[in-house]
Amino acid sequence: MLKIGIVGCGAIATFISKAIARKKVSNAKVVAYYDKNRHKAEKLSKITNADVCDSIDELVKKDIDLVVEAASIKAVEEVATKALSNNKDVLVMSVGAFVDKELFLKLYNLAKDKGRKIYLPSGAIAGIDAIKSLTFGKIEEVVLKTTKPVEGLKEALKDKGIDADAIKEPTVVFEGDVFDAIKQFPSNINVSVMLSIASEFPAKVIIVADPNAKTNNHEIFVKSSIGTLKVLIENVPCEENPKTSALAAYSAIRIIKDISEPIKIGT
Repeated sequence: MLKIGIVGCGAIATFISKAIARKKVSNAKVVAYYDKNRHKAEKLSKITNADVCDSIDELVKKDIDLVVEAASIKAVEEVATKALSNNKDVLVMSVGAFVDKELFLKLYNLAKDKGRKIYLPSGAIAGIDAIKSLTFGKIEEVVLKTTKPVEGLKEALKDKGIDADAIKEPTVVFEGDVFDAIKQFPSNINVSVMLSIASEFPAKVIIVADPNAKTNNHEIFVKSSIGTLKVLIENVPCEENPKTSALAAYSAIRIIKDISEPIKIGT
């Protein structure tokens, strides 16, 4: 039985908790939650009968195998460091944090020293297995074009001084590299960092706000000396949080299921 502690009790944590409670993952259980908003943690504890902790330190000292970070990019360093230091594996949902190369290397080396694992789910994109294989050749180009409903981008657009209500047709609201993309759209474009990590190549990112879109669409292009990959995926937005695709939550459940089972399919 895989014993799990979850830090951050928002949409993703809710999704995971309900899936485990409904036995979609039969070999796992949630043991503990922590959130700065204790009420959120208490709400989820009613679903799984898990403990509510007063701190991350308390949670990582529990009898658990895996800590799930489902809080924010800013929380990744603390959660992962404390989990690994306490000999726990960690599943990082806010993959955008790893746009910081120093943080990536710090946690990589800590996990290596402790003999633990850091799991990064594929999130809302497909083709990660093939992209990882393509890196054995020379990667020449990586492009991600993401089209989302305006509502899902509203908060980030406001921060950029863009009036979302004024967007009446598909509009490119960002074009640049993965580093700037995650800074300007920290809650919307984690997939760009996941794509860059998998391809070992900084992705070019294009973000389109579409007032008529009903799905979160990702078009991926990867060119390597041993092949070219093109993927289009159309994701239904998560009901609890339109900034996130439902597939991102399902990918977390899938990786938890894979960890808890004896056979692993794919790379």
